[in-house]
Amino acid sequence: MNQILDYAPNNKSNHSGGSDKIVRIFAIILIIFAIVLIGVVGYGMFKHENDINQEAGQMTNANISVEVKETQVTISVTHDKNIQKLIYSWNTSSERTIKGSGKYMEETIDIPAGDNTLHIKVIDESGVETTHDEEISSEQGVDIINPVIELKVTEEKKLKITATDETGLDFMTYRWNEEQEETIYAEEGSKEITTEIEILKGENDLTIVAVDGSSNTTKETKSFTGLTKPEIKVTLSADGSSIDISATHENGIESVSFNFNNKDYNVDIGNDKPTSIQFPQKLEVGYNRIIVKVKSVEGTETTFDGECNYGDASSANTTATSSQNTTENENQTATNQQPNEGESST
Repeated sequence: MNQILDYAPNNKSNHSGGSDKIVRIFAIILIIFAIVLIGVVGYGMFKHENDINQEAGQMTNANISVEVKETQVTISVTHDKNIQKLIYSWNTSSERTIKGSGKYMEETIDIPAGDNTLHIKVIDESGVETTHDEEISSEQGVDIINPVIELKVTEEKKLKITATDETGLDFMTYRWNEEQEETIYAEEGSKEITTEIEILKGENDLTIVAVDGSSNTTKETKSFTGLTKPEIKVTLSADGSSIDISATHENGIESVSFNFNNKDYNVDIGNDKPTSIQFPQKLEVGYNRIIVKVKSVEGTETTFDGECNYGDASSANTTATSSQNTTENENQTATNQQPNEGESST
């Protein structure tokens, strides 16, 4: 009986011991798996960083050296990679490109006269760029730098052309499309030529050529779309007692200013920006002066400045002249305003 009663407890103890062993084995497996996983991840991170470091170590720059000999300078480039191209320029002049070949390049170029900066740029097969600047002075240098041409549209809607050269210019030419070219010669020893020209109506090609004293030449062609100025016409009446003032612009007139014998008069053109306006003005006996300023919706402006002598009533002798007409471009438009008849001095 005692043996039977003791059997169940003994079996329970044995079963509990087996479960503990299974739990411990499973825990050990999990720990081993975690250690392996951490090792794999750590190795991957280390390898990735090492690859980056190796790649960075391979991105070496080119070795650039400059040797000056009287009127010439020799540029030498060495690299552990193939050189794609060598680019150099003097001061602010245009860059010149030489195609690379292998891991070594050498180029000999002339030195400009005076104090200059040589800009060098080397690009290897991986696209890595190496730059180097060298200050070089030479009293025996030659003039190898081409003139520089600068184009700028002014507030008056004109085109300003400026040609400069570090040693001295000879002349500059310009022409619209295939028209005859205009030539401007530089003053002796001058390093700059500047002129302002009207921009032709519509789209046109402008070609400019600048030549320095050593025959170095720069040519530039650029397209411009020109605005038009207002056109003003002042016509004397048949009996000479009045004038008729008209103005036109293809895109519309913004405003008109009218001065008659040193008095300003209002010219109302409305709000619809008309393409043409017209108004009369009676003349006073004797001297008369007429100033009309018309501004277009494009911002271009034309001024008419004229005078007229109207004879007395008995002779009815009238003469009219335009002392100044600042319409610089027949294609430009402007706006006008009609004077109130109540304000007219006639």
